[in-house]
Amino acid sequence: MRKPSESYLKLKKATDKILSGAGLVVLSPVFAGIAIAIKLEDGITAPVFFKQKRVGIHKSHFMLYKFRSMQTDTPHDTPTHLLSDPEQYLTGTGRWLRKTSLDELPQLLNIFQGDMAVVGPRPALWNQYDLLEERDKYGANDIRPGLTGWAQIHGRDELEISEKARLDGYYVRHLNMFMDMRCILGTIRSVLKSEGVVEGGTGARRMQNCNKKKLLIATNHSYMLYRFRKELIQRLMEDYEVVISTPFVGHEEDLRNLGVRCIETDVERRSINPFTDLKLLHTYKTILKKEKPDLVITYSIKPNIYAGYLCGKMKIPFWANVQGLGTAFQKPVLSDMVTVMYWTALRKVEKVIFENQANAQEFKKRRILSEEKEVVLHGAGINLEEYRYHFYPNNEKIHFLYLGRIMKEKGMDELFGAIERLRKDGCEFVLDLVGFFEEEYKKKVEHLQKEGIVRFYGFQEDPRPFYAQADCVVLPSYHEGMSNVLLEAAASGRAIITTDIPGCREAVDNGKSGMLCRVKSADSLYKAMKRFTELSRDKREAIGKAGREKMEKEFDKNQVVEETVKVITGNRSKQERGRL
Repeated sequence: MRKPSESYLKLKKATDKILSGAGLVVLSPVFAGIAIAIKLEDGITAPVFFKQKRVGIHKSHFMLYKFRSMQTDTPHDTPTHLLSDPEQYLTGTGRWLRKTSLDELPQLLNIFQGDMAVVGPRPALWNQYDLLEERDKYGANDIRPGLTGWAQIHGRDELEISEKARLDGYYVRHLNMFMDMRCILGTIRSVLKSEGVVEGGTGARRMQNCNKKKLLIATNHSYMLYRFRKELIQRLMEDYEVVISTPFVGHEEDLRNLGVRCIETDVERRSINPFTDLKLLHTYKTILKKEKPDLVITYSIKPNIYAGYLCGKMKIPFWANVQGLGTAFQKPVLSDMVTVMYWTALRKVEKVIFENQANAQEFKKRRILSEEKEVVLHGAGINLEEYRYHFYPNNEKIHFLYLGRIMKEKGMDELFGAIERLRKDGCEFVLDLVGFFEEEYKKKVEHLQKEGIVRFYGFQEDPRPFYAQADCVVLPSYHEGMSNVLLEAAASGRAIITTDIPGCREAVDNGKSGMLCRVKSADSLYKAMKRFTELSRDKREAIGKAGREKMEKEFDKNQVVEETVKVITGNRSKQERGRL
């Protein structure tokens, strides 16, 4: 388990003391006003403050201070969620104090004394053994409790004990200055909106979800789902309790932090093995029987086929997403087999969502799907707030950028062939490579690095700085569903050079926001890159701006999300409409 930095913990404690001391001085008029309000309602002898034994660092005990919000005869050491009717104990002033969270202000004194921090897990009651036990699993009892925390901005009173402890553990693992700032900013927003304040509400989110229909999402990659579909998931959560079946390959914790429940599911992505595939079929059957979803959304080939087939057999409405055809449709024997499997699985599908028209036409040509069940959307769209326009750089050399897996099917042979020809021509450029490389390209990449032609950065969680410093993004891929790299590049205001294939050509207005070249042609790619190096800086910048305009007009994430939701909620079967 990752432990927080000792140096940061010391800095955090010192900062907390300064902030709390300043807060006590500055807010003293507010303290006086609240005290007067409590006295006016309950009488001059009524206590202003409420004291309660709470659990501090390493499960030590301290007295926590609050403005009294409940009547004096309220059971003292009973957690609010265990009271039969918490509302009956609230005073008029107390109800307002709790709604605005002003009842917590006296804890500035606890922070000043060193018992608490500004940010940390909320201090448990001395007898909340269930919460303390859960927190022990995550090391959340070994740091100072806080006035606010990660759990407070992700549900607060609505959370179940186990979920609250898990979020506290997430905070401990990621404890740093950035995390604390996120909690503080999130708290300001939550207080202003009165989010998560539910009297007696531990587990209230579960009760809310009980009143919603259940939606199961089956996919083969947690990382990709979160990266490109988190906005859709958040939108669907407004109407459904969302459960996700996925292999855990990254961002599963972030998915949980959205408020969804994740089921780890082993999916072999890169091969067809009868034994592992039968196991997957059985796994999906078990999940569907246990979860009893009202509808299912599937992503990628195996969830589409195996989960889709079972949904048809079990009469569960489902929507499939084809994110590209990949190599499965390029190999004669395999393509015939996959065609039959898809035809069998999609017989009862509500709609199939494609990311480009060519893929939809291929399904129609193979008679897998009737035309009325096809929907073509602009991929996952692009978040224009996350991927903002970057001013064009002033690089001494042209910076080409390739971002993605360094593998044959992404056109790496053609790309390396093109840049070697550019070098022989005496072109001033550098190629930035960002991503994992297949073993077969290791020596090639190392050689090009030594020659000063290539700069290799490996995988990067945040690609935006690389788009910002690039002049042009190059993707000579053999096949794509809809290239998210190209959407991100164009949204960042960068020119694009890519292959004239479905999933790439849709992202480019050829000659205006980028250039298209022939697939599997190093010569065609070389000519496009050479033309780009000959353009003036103003022309290169204009191409990038045209790409940004195209993204704003056609690929806005908000628009794509709403179109997707409309497909799901506006095209239900009669059976589904009867349920909702």
